[in-house]
Amino acid sequence: MLRAVVILFILALGFFPFPSRAETPDYLGSETPRTPYDRKYRRVEAYLVSIQEIKNVSYNPSFSIQESKVRQYLERARRFRFEKEELLSSGIEGDYWQLPEETERVRSGDCEDLAIWLYYHLLDEGFQNVRFTLGFAGAEDKAVHAWVTWYDRGKTYILDPSRREGIYNPNQLGAITYQPWYSYYFGRRWIHR
Repeated sequence: MLRAVVILFILALGFFPFPSRAETPDYLGSETPRTPYDRKYRRVEAYLVSIQEIKNVSYNPSFSIQESKVRQYLERARRFRFEKEELLSSGIEGDYWQLPEETERVRSGDCEDLAIWLYYHLLDEGFQNVRFTLGFAGAEDKAVHAWVTWYDRGKTYILDPSRREGIYNPNQLGAITYQPWYSYYFGRRWIHR
């Protein structure tokens, strides 16, 4: 059984290459038709369809107004109990991604659950410049981490509801280096190298 799992994992690596850790992270990425996380993301994607149809207006207020909304949602997310799940370094199997209403009901979740919750609420507010992102969040990380990447007026911000500060400018991070692997915006997917 274990041998079959290892063989499937090796085959998946060939089919879905995992990006390596780069000196300078690629936050924009390149669109891709699929990722190894698609099976898990499909539930989230289906959940988002309801707000995608409603939010067809362009939302581009000033940075300070958007930042204020982001900070409000990060503050709400910090009220949830963070419960880290033990994952394989691939992160593909063994982790259940909660939908936003499930996270609100149980008042807890891991990094994916909190990031999905934040991503949903920002999309519901009309943000069209955010992505749900998976990758590494530190030089020594062995497990996949999730956050929201926010693109605004040529700048990139990391929104991490599972960390104290919450909003990070990647150019000023120092020891914490967010290395994205894959990101999502509704039905679109990106791979980051």
